[in-house]
Amino acid sequence: MAKPVIPLTAAKSHLRVEHDFDDELIELLLDAAIDRTLQEIGLAGVLEREHETATPLAEFALMYPVESIIRVEKKDAAGAWQPIPESEYTLSGTRDELQRIELSHLAGHVSGSCYKVTWNAGFGEKLPAWFKVACFFLLGHYYENRSSVLIGQGVSAVEVPMGFLHLCKPHRRWFFA
Repeated sequence: MAKPVIPLTAAKSHLRVEHDFDDELIELLLDAAIDRTLQEIGLAGVLEREHETATPLAEFALMYPVESIIRVEKKDAAGAWQPIPESEYTLSGTRDELQRIELSHLAGHVSGSCYKVTWNAGFGEKLPAWFKVACFFLLGHYYENRSSVLIGQGVSAVEVPMGFLHLCKPHRRWFFA
C-alpha cells in the first residue's frame, strides 16, 4: 500500500553513474519521476491509502490495481456488516487491467444484496516493467536537463518517440463524475 520503490542502484545503472556524488540528487529526481508517472496513469495519491467499495452487485470491477484484499463483507438483515470468508470470493484479472471481485453464487451471494470490499491498491512486490521503464525515461530526462529552460542557439526540446507517454497511456485510469 505504499508508493512504488525503485532502488538507487537500478537508477544509477540506468543513468550509467558509477560515483556517489549525485546520490542525493538521483534519489530526489527518481522520487519526482515516480510521482509524475503515477500522476500520468491516474494513481497519484491512490497507493497511500485504504479503499472501500460498497455495491449491490455480486460481481464488480475495482478501479485501481489491487495489492491486497483486506476484507469483504455483506450487510445482514439487521444492518450489520458480516465478514465473507476468502473461500466465497475470487479476484480475477491482472494489475494492468481492471480487476474483478466475484462472489460465489453457490454460497448464496447474488446481486441485490449489499456488499462492501476494503482493499489496498498497488503493484505488489514486483513493479511492472513498463512502469520502471517510464520512470527511468523521466529520470534520464531530469538528470540530463537540470533546468526547466534550455538556453542556446538552435536548441529545441523534442519528445522521444515511443517514450514516457507511449508507456503510460495504456495504463491510464479515467474517472468520470
